Amino acid sequence: MIWSGDKPMGYEFSALFDLGALVIVLCGTLLATLARCGWSDLKIALHAALRMGSQEFDVAENRMALAPSVSEINRRGLLCTDIPMPPDKSLAKVVIAYVRSGSVEMLDAARQSEQSKRETKTARAVQTFDYAGELAPVFGLVGTLFAITQLTPMAGEGVVDLTMASIATAVLSSLYGVLFAHLICIPIARAIHRKAAREEVAREEIIEWLSISLSGGIRKANRQGASSCGECSRKTAA
Repeated sequence: MIWSGDKPMGYEFSALFDLGALVIVLCGTLLATLARCGWSDLKIALHAALRMGSQEFDVAENRMALAPSVSEINRRGLLCTDIPMPPDKSLAKVVIAYVRSGSVEMLDAARQSEQSKRETKTARAVQTFDYAGELAPVFGLVGTLFAITQLTPMAGEGVVDLTMASIATAVLSSLYGVLFAHLICIPIARAIHRKAAREEVAREEIIEWLSISLSGGIRKANRQGASSCGECSRKTAA
């Protein structure tokens, strides 16, 4: 708050902005996170953060895409059915594994493989933002120490202004580091984890439905096949 004599004149919010301190915290945190995690993890983390604003896994949409195909598979068989892929890429890979093998066991194996890949990516993204949250206050301290080094004795009329500017940079650097860690990096990490958990539950729901539906169709097809074989055997014997 700025004071003029005995009267407060209001807050100067522009005093809370220091470009030098902000650059030290942001660039330092980014470079240190890159050095610790590598390009691959950093790209995965940024991609996961950008996906936060996108629509989550839609059970109804994916089930609607698969339902006609499941019905046709159960009625006509796998080889006689043209199967459109669901919108979700990971789920599509599970369906492709089943189409290629015709085995529900392979479907379950593909489900576990895709789930493991998703969990690994989520863990890497969360860990990267957690590291950034750890490093941001460190570079806030770096900015503070850098500002203190500017408090060198100088002669001239600008010494007071320089001293006050250095003190402001020192304070704001620490503030930026703490805020960047606890209002951006760590919340993003937790948000990525929560979204991944919700999507995992939704995917498991639809894959469980798909597995049960296809298992029923396979049993029905086996019974029909056995019946047909029996009829053929009787005709041959006759």
